[in-house]
Amino acid sequence: MTDATQSAIPAPTNAIDRTVITIGKALSFCYALSIIVTIYDVGNDMVGSPTIWVYDVVTTAIAVAFVFGGSWALQRREHIQITALFDRYPPRTKLICDAIGYAGTLVYFFVFAWFSFRLARDATFQDGVFQLEVGGSAWGQPTPAIVKISMFLGTLLIVLQGLSNLRNVLRDLGRIPLAVWAAFAAAGLTALYLTVMLPSDGAYGWFQPLSWLAGGDFSPSIQTISLLMLASFVVCIIVLGMPIGFATGLIAVIFCIVFRDVDALSIITFRTYGFVNSYALLSVPMFLLMAAVMDKSGVAHDLYDALKIWAGRLPGGVAVMTLVAAAIMAAMTGIIGGEIILLGLVALPQMLRLGYDSKLAIGVVCAGGSLGVMIPPSLVLVFYGLTTSTSIGDLFLASTIPGLMLAGIYMIYVLIRCWIDPSLGPPASREITDIPLLRKFAALKNVILPLFIIASVLGSIYGGLASVSEAAALGVAGVMVSAWIRGTLNWAMFCDSVFTTMSTCGLLIWLTIGANAMVGVYNLLGGITYLKSVMTGLPLDPIGVILVMMAILLMLGCFMDWFSIMLLTMPIFGPTVQALGYDLIWFGVLFNMNMQVGYLSPPFGQAAFYLKSVTPPEISLDHIFKSLFPFIGLQVIGLTIVLFFPNVALWLPNLLK
Repeated sequence: MTDATQSAIPAPTNAIDRTVITIGKALSFCYALSIIVTIYDVGNDMVGSPTIWVYDVVTTAIAVAFVFGGSWALQRREHIQITALFDRYPPRTKLICDAIGYAGTLVYFFVFAWFSFRLARDATFQDGVFQLEVGGSAWGQPTPAIVKISMFLGTLLIVLQGLSNLRNVLRDLGRIPLAVWAAFAAAGLTALYLTVMLPSDGAYGWFQPLSWLAGGDFSPSIQTISLLMLASFVVCIIVLGMPIGFATGLIAVIFCIVFRDVDALSIITFRTYGFVNSYALLSVPMFLLMAAVMDKSGVAHDLYDALKIWAGRLPGGVAVMTLVAAAIMAAMTGIIGGEIILLGLVALPQMLRLGYDSKLAIGVVCAGGSLGVMIPPSLVLVFYGLTTSTSIGDLFLASTIPGLMLAGIYMIYVLIRCWIDPSLGPPASREITDIPLLRKFAALKNVILPLFIIASVLGSIYGGLASVSEAAALGVAGVMVSAWIRGTLNWAMFCDSVFTTMSTCGLLIWLTIGANAMVGVYNLLGGITYLKSVMTGLPLDPIGVILVMMAILLMLGCFMDWFSIMLLTMPIFGPTVQALGYDLIWFGVLFNMNMQVGYLSPPFGQAAFYLKSVTPPEISLDHIFKSLFPFIGLQVIGLTIVLFFPNVALWLPNLLK
């Protein structure tokens, strides 16, 4: 499946593991600091007393946490992999693939550490004198120096953790096969080349000596390079099962050395610095922290219980209320994994107990849980906006109506099917429907706080009171207040939520860094321009090209996670869409709808695996996928409506401009 590694988090076995965990836990509170400082800044702005230091403090804090989070995610084995083929290997073959993968990973991070060191050195010494590089604000803070030094130290920590993991693999492997020795030799030669043989006056591409051996000028075409890069991607990610973020980084290193030059690898660290040193990224850990606190505090559980009692004697009523609860939870966090698990633990048993058809109940849980992709604030939209340089606020507005439309389509489908055949969704039992009206209204108090959180986040964005990042911090504060009122807010729960956020951000950020590295190198080689010309040169009308893109996204969604698809396609699709004269905001909604289809689509739809992790053994994965086909059809209907009627997405942003 395409997901973070599903095995249990390994216990620390040595000093390196314990050091990584200690540093990760300590720096995870950078996110807590960011919340406090951001809320303070929002308050000051409201009273007309803006601060000049908040931006610098927040960007520094989250950038440091981002780069150090990768080592903790590696220690916890949480980096995203495609293990469909890997899972079928015998145990020893898996260990061999892991050993080769770690060898390649260490090459990538050795290169990253080397160029991060050069970046950090230039940020701390000016003309041989120790002097920290400062930012351009009036406060004159040393944010650039701190972030660049953190990039170097954080990468070193990943190298050490990778060596620790590799040692464990080799210990389990016993006798080391020739393939692993060859991988180690290649890694060692690469390190030697970079540190000893690298000319002081600039490097050269390896194809110069290779072309001399071939007796002529050998300059492969961009078509050949594209095919080689695709083959490398398949070998590293699908055959070896390497973490996607590490495999893409390794591919970038190899192709830059072979087809360009070593010095060009500095693009990786420069792009990384520009990416992590972004205030807009604050929304990512904040939305993740909102989801973690909501899940661990029981706020979402109370929300479902409050809505369930309003189902009445309507056939399919409990399923409809489940979809309403799912839509509200989606509007609170924008994270779908935890929502599907929560609905699988709370709503699915309730519907099955009432006699609901299992396929209908499973489809409602997975389709409802995937609404977090569409209904803002959506983490997918945040990263799409960052990747394509489009307004995240406009993306939120554009996806609101399509997201609610999808929820409405699901509800209409459930009601029609249960009206035709009431046995598919029997009315709620009298123990629920006979509750006095006053008690039903009293139960709605558990809905007020979630709705208040939604209003505070989206209202502050659309009302112009706060940016998306600031609104996300306000949302975290709102969820914590809800947990406090509920009586479940405590130090242990808060720490657990912050730690989860730190590790998850580590894997997401380093996944982005690796993909950015590969895209940057491919762009240097002329690949982006080539693929853009191929897409725009298709003998099709512009809408035909868009349909080809939709088909590609739907196909990729069956095998990969949204994050990888976005980072691999948007550098090509984004400029192509603009060249065709279409709106990137509209295309972002289409992309999101495609990714929602991908969450449900076999063979590797993540929603099915999330739900399977909490269902009884008698509910098989095959049964879950069969249950999802009607809802996949409903998603395609919604996608088609937005595709051919763009104003469904663009009406609200245009209205509020």
